[in-house]
Amino acid sequence: MNRTELLKEKHAGILLPLFSMRSQKDWGIGDISSFGDYIEFFFRHNFDIVEILPINDLAPGINCPYTALSGFAIDPVYISVEDLDDLNENKNLKKSLLEENRAALNKIKKSRYILYDDIRKIKYSFLWNAYQSFIDNHLKATSERANQFSTFLRQNDYWLNDYALFRTIKDKLGWISWTNWPVELKNKGREAIERFSAENKKQIDFFKYVQWQISSQWERLKKKAEKLNVKIYGDLPFMVNQESADVWSRQSEFIIDVSIGAPPDAFSKNGQDWGLPACNWWEVEKKNFEWWRQKVKRAQDLYHIYRLDHMVGFFRTWIVPHNKNEEPHFDLKDENEQIARGKRFLKAMLSASWLLPIAEDLGLIPPYVGETLKEMNVPGYKVMRWEKRNGKYVSPEDYYPVSCATTSTHDTTTLKEWWLSLKKKEKKLFWKMVDSKNRCPSSCAKTLENIVEKLFSTSSLFIILPLVDALGLEARINTPNTTGTHNWSWRPNFTIEEINSFSPVMNLSLIHISEPTRPLYISYA
Repeated sequence: MNRTELLKEKHAGILLPLFSMRSQKDWGIGDISSFGDYIEFFFRHNFDIVEILPINDLAPGINCPYTALSGFAIDPVYISVEDLDDLNENKNLKKSLLEENRAALNKIKKSRYILYDDIRKIKYSFLWNAYQSFIDNHLKATSERANQFSTFLRQNDYWLNDYALFRTIKDKLGWISWTNWPVELKNKGREAIERFSAENKKQIDFFKYVQWQISSQWERLKKKAEKLNVKIYGDLPFMVNQESADVWSRQSEFIIDVSIGAPPDAFSKNGQDWGLPACNWWEVEKKNFEWWRQKVKRAQDLYHIYRLDHMVGFFRTWIVPHNKNEEPHFDLKDENEQIARGKRFLKAMLSASWLLPIAEDLGLIPPYVGETLKEMNVPGYKVMRWEKRNGKYVSPEDYYPVSCATTSTHDTTTLKEWWLSLKKKEKKLFWKMVDSKNRCPSSCAKTLENIVEKLFSTSSLFIILPLVDALGLEARINTPNTTGTHNWSWRPNFTIEEINSFSPVMNLSLIHISEPTRPLYISYA
């Protein structure tokens, strides 16, 4: 279904990060196999979209999906080891590996937080053995699977070669910054790269094999979703980590002596410094947004809809100089120039793919961003708690149709937390918008259910309900301006198998998963 068709009817979806998709068979983090089970569950409850957060490969010690070491590669933590063909061909090897790693697996599964590095390490050990089996059983014999691998390499050479090479150099040099690599590797000197590639061919090909295996599993997942008419809604981060294959391989397109962030606002009086490099827009535009066009090309293999993270940043980017004597500032000062660049970017994205982008246009947003999105028929966001006009909350029925309505985001408090924290006066004001004819229920769960039902009355074409809000939970996915294992680690205290065991027709509930009430969706007549 292309973006034109998607904009012809309403859609309701659930936001649930892939890492949160808990199952009995996962290895301490939601994986591609778990995703398939959740798609089936949401389909049975009349949701036709599942939104996830970025799934890009992360460096050791990092758990934030918005600071990846590649804008293209998928993190191996998400692979389903149980579904690796090259391990399943060798049952004895697989059994032996499971026995050797049983203690480590038990530790990972019992952890309160997601142990990203531990999971990545253990999955890489299984993947290396699978890769060796693939070499022995298929590459040497030039089998049909070997031909499939070759096809994948050809189709993805626009990003895969640089990624696998960068990833291998990082390993070999102990993960020091690429800015401190030997100058010939740092600057991608032809002879040095050819020499390194020849000396480390097996490991470079291993990282390509890993991405092939993940992509193959994802391809099957996507076909399953399409069979059920469920759309996968992916997330394209605004930027990658400075220590990424993209920045190293496209050095002229990034500025690494400054950071990007967000200007001061009601949530951060000093503004935010995200520690990510800035885009050299002059070079990027000279290449007609090639890097972003390629990211959308990759997204087309994985998703049906994609989220354009930090939409305002394409119009104007908040720059935080590393030199503390310089003041933070927007990279473009003139409003007309800001509008022009944003429009050029959106035109490039729309021409690069048939996918529908949904723009994350939250925060301190100049009016021209919304106007541009309307002009180009690109949905923006409507978060109920932030939609106010003349001191009153705007009813979802009055939202602009080409938009995405929601109760919260992965960066905010949950609906329940927000409601409980509101002062009495503000609660009355918000409830007047929800139901002006009846008093607010004394039950918090009932109040939240009414708020969600109000959301589903919206004129917005897209409704995305975070699972934490569907279940009336207070669990945070991320708390901005904080770091630690508590972020990007939330997993429900139930598995998809447990959800399915309650009842084959169980409705999502705002009270508790074991106390089903009525469905949270509203049919569209």
